[in-house]
Amino acid sequence: MNAATLALLIPILAIIGSFVISIMKLREKQLYAANEYRNQSKSVNEELQALRDRVEVLERLVTDDGYDLSHKINNA
Repeated sequence: MNAATLALLIPILAIIGSFVISIMKLREKQLYAANEYRNQSKSVNEELQALRDRVEVLERLVTDDGYDLSHKINNA
C-alpha cells in the first residue's frame, strides 16, 4: 500500500466512522423517545382507567333508587 492510497483511505474511514457514530446516537435517541412514549402512554392509560372507575361509581350513586340527588343538592 503506497502513501497516496493511505492518504485517501484515512479520510474515507474517518467520514464513514463519523456516519456510523451519528447513526448510533440517533438510534439511541429513538430508543429513549420510544421508552418515554411508552411510559407516558402507560401513565395516561392508568389515569384514564381511574377516571372511568370514578364515573362508574358516580353513575351508580345517581341511578340508585334510594338516592335523591336533588334533595342532597338542595340540602348542601
